[in-house]
Amino acid sequence: MNGISSSQQIIKNLHAVLTYAKERYDNEFLWQDVVLDERFKNDFSAYLKNKNNTIEFLLHTSVVTNKTGQFIIVPNQWFVIASYFVDFCTELLTYRQYYLKITQNIGIGKETLKQYTERIRLTATPLDKAEYIRAAKDIISSEFPNSDDIDKACEYFWKFASDYSWWAGSKTINRHDFYISALLNQLNVVNANSEFLAEIVFAYASDINLRMIVEDPDNFTIGLKTNVYKPSAAESESYDEAEDFVRGDATYNIPRGISISAASLERFHNGSRI
Repeated sequence: MNGISSSQQIIKNLHAVLTYAKERYDNEFLWQDVVLDERFKNDFSAYLKNKNNTIEFLLHTSVVTNKTGQFIIVPNQWFVIASYFVDFCTELLTYRQYYLKITQNIGIGKETLKQYTERIRLTATPLDKAEYIRAAKDIISSEFPNSDDIDKACEYFWKFASDYSWWAGSKTINRHDFYISALLNQLNVVNANSEFLAEIVFAYASDINLRMIVEDPDNFTIGLKTNVYKPSAAESESYDEAEDFVRGDATYNIPRGISISAASLERFHNGSRI
């Protein structure tokens, strides 16, 4: 996976990744007309074509035609603001993938997954947690036998399933569209007419070519301006927490983007979605 910064961590602290993304988006992005470069347009067109959709890129707006022939009007700003949450969505989809593995290990079938998911979210018991952690450890120990942070990863996976406030979740994670409301709420847009914005983030977090391009808005836009600012304490601290980095007294410029966890990199390698 050349061009992608990878991490030794099995999975990232999802709350920290989300906080970092939100801080960067709120402080750096400036509303403006956006012109996209040709490489990005070609790669995004190819992604949509694989889903039986097409897109026509105009100067500042794009028109998507879905597989039923309906039109979706997309302001090109969406392609930029979606990029701020690619790190979060990348890890979020991996969390969900492991949730399905863990519940299967426990013995939860498709017919009872919805009920189990709702119960763990609302009324989980210490026994539920012990069983979930045991299943998570079985899976993670098998996939990452030499890792030092198996126990930490298990706790993160439990947090994802039982505390939706940790990752700004709304819809239960058994649903295929669980990520939409979490993303749109952070982007501060009206859900009713902005669902395709979440689908753009999903595309970035699912397609390796798009994922590499959008790590920096300068990679896929022409003449984009961003706000130059001093990172807040929340941004600095969330970056350090997401990267499992102890800053001490050192000061440095925080890079754009979070490195990809080992589990997420494996998901890309296997071509998995959610």
